Amino acid sequence: MKLGISSGVFKFCYVASPILSHSRHQRPHLLNPRYRGHNLIAYNFAGFAAVAFVVFLSASQPFYLTDVLGLSSEKVGSAIGTLGVVDELTVVICAPLIGALNDRINAWAFKRPGFPSGPRLLQLTSFSILALALMGYGKGAWRIFPDLWFWRIVFAMGVTGTMSIMTVMLHEANNSDFDWRRVIFWRPSSERPPFLSPLLGPVDGAGHAHTASRSAASREKNGRLSALLGVSTGLGAVFSVSVFLTLPVRLSGHFDLSREYSLRLSYLLLGGVAFVVGIVVYFAAYDSVKQKRESSRSHEEPSQLGYFALLRKGVQASRNDHQIQLAYAGAFVARSTTVATSVFIPLVVYKYYSAIGACGDHPNVAEIPNQSDCYDGYIFSAILTGVAQVVALVSSPLWGIVADIRRLGSRVTLAAASIFGSVGCFCLCIFGSTSEIYDPRRVSCFVWVSLIGLSQIGTIISSMSLLSQVGQRDSMRNHQVIGSISGIYSLCGGVGILLITKIGGTWSDTWVFGPFLLLGIFNVLLTLFAVFGGR
Repeated sequence: MKLGISSGVFKFCYVASPILSHSRHQRPHLLNPRYRGHNLIAYNFAGFAAVAFVVFLSASQPFYLTDVLGLSSEKVGSAIGTLGVVDELTVVICAPLIGALNDRINAWAFKRPGFPSGPRLLQLTSFSILALALMGYGKGAWRIFPDLWFWRIVFAMGVTGTMSIMTVMLHEANNSDFDWRRVIFWRPSSERPPFLSPLLGPVDGAGHAHTASRSAASREKNGRLSALLGVSTGLGAVFSVSVFLTLPVRLSGHFDLSREYSLRLSYLLLGGVAFVVGIVVYFAAYDSVKQKRESSRSHEEPSQLGYFALLRKGVQASRNDHQIQLAYAGAFVARSTTVATSVFIPLVVYKYYSAIGACGDHPNVAEIPNQSDCYDGYIFSAILTGVAQVVALVSSPLWGIVADIRRLGSRVTLAAASIFGSVGCFCLCIFGSTSEIYDPRRVSCFVWVSLIGLSQIGTIISSMSLLSQVGQRDSMRNHQVIGSISGIYSLCGGVGILLITKIGGTWSDTWVFGPFLLLGIFNVLLTLFAVFGGR
């Protein structure tokens, strides 16, 4: 889950406008008031960091299994598939529970001033768990079972928490008083539009007209906010393959370390970084409970539903809503595509370098004398994966703009993204089958991988945009179970990863392009559902 314009630094400067006094007319309800620029940066930074850690672990996994644990290359695909199943079973179990826990914490915190909102508390907890898992990889893993299984479960719990709450934080931003025009901070204050005026209602005239205006304004930022999150997560993926993924090589070369020790040290260092990220996000993220409680306008008090009652209401909210169902299907394919780019593309590279003798098997040797052995494959894996992420990064603003076009919308955008994915996957399978040993250094491979990256970000942005529209179409009560809905969204993504990692991972031991054929089928089904579903 990604991506955005070049590698420049984006600055979002927001000066809070005072809450306007009540007019003589009834004003539309503002769900999340006083949303500031640093809140927007915080949740995008969380997405950046979470994806960076996920990409690093996924892409370095084949090398960790062989260089650290001494696994034979013939068994790498099956081991990756098994670990993926362990990972995603954890996601499937935890995602809905974390979403409902967020709703429960918000309802509990509403009556307790000073207690943080669910997203803030859960992001801190999730990044701390993620940090513990990375350090476990560095210091506490010596066998696939039970060591690596245990730390992979812990890692999955942390990532599930961050990603599930990311959708809730996007929903907060999309249903807030945030206005893109305030990003233009260099204009004089007198030239800036009133920050809350499009959202807080009329000073004169009919209230319903301004309600419609507010709804339209929110719709117009759905895709853009989703695209911005895609930009951030995409930058995280690019940063990971260019900095995190090359960290073991740089540590090994600079300090003359063995490959095993350099990989372990990389995991330890990144564990410390993850903990710092959690603290930063906790203090900078938006606190919807606090702002609603302190707002001068009255707000509906969250209902004190039980934990599983909240989860049940989340299921009921999406049962008859095709748009939410389509978002779930998009999450299924988007997360599956993420696995293809971060796990199975490096596996294609590894299989090629192993076949030509550039990567040998050394099951019982901790330090291999030839330091360059397999490092060309390691670096090229980062390059090929990076190409997919850069394409996604550059195209993400376009996906966001297209999703906000009324005549197209998120549904058509999702269908287009899935078509790109189908073409990329099927072409990679066809061209990869033309020779016994496929060389991924061919130009055509970069083209097909780029199409897969294009599809990945398109499905992410359009599906998240569909989900963020819940606040504009549903009753206020459904806002109180947005965590549960987001949890189910993450669950669907987890099921997609579960299928492609186990089926695709096992298949890749006999045919390395098997996972891409499976992903192509997923994309075809998503296209049909987006075009014909709900009609």
